[in-house]
Amino acid sequence: MHRKSPARIASVLAIAAAVLVCASNVSTARASGTIVIHHQGKTADTYEDVDIRVLSGELFLTSDDGDGTFVVNEAACSYQGQIIVCYPKSVALVQDGEAHLIDLASGTIYLNYTDADQKMSWSSSKLPSHGVLLSFTTKAGTFVTLRGRIDQVVRQ
Repeated sequence: MHRKSPARIASVLAIAAAVLVCASNVSTARASGTIVIHHQGKTADTYEDVDIRVLSGELFLTSDDGDGTFVVNEAACSYQGQIIVCYPKSVALVQDGEAHLIDLASGTIYLNYTDADQKMSWSSSKLPSHGVLLSFTTKAGTFVTLRGRIDQVVRQ
């Protein structure tokens, strides 16, 4: 059995506290994202009306019923034109008040904070205004995707 470092425990507690704040302010009328979770060798679960928020540089994806939240709390990001491209380093799933760190294999996030559709590099596709695309794969083989519009951005 390995011990968790105090910094890692503090990080998980901070995520859980931030999710509680987000979950108490979820506005399902504005939620516009869809998450699909493809389990290795099994069927996929689809979650509609996901609330998408960016708070102090962390991305929060909360289910319509508020029961689950993915939190991307660390990522390496840069601009490609007007689109922000991020490679997540740390993602947690918060359910029942507990944060569970996800063992990531790889992932990419595309964010468009502008009021106009933006052409994506190396693609004929455009990312809609205030749009977000996300995909990540866990080391266990689960594949998660999200497509939607950012409901709220709070910068501090």
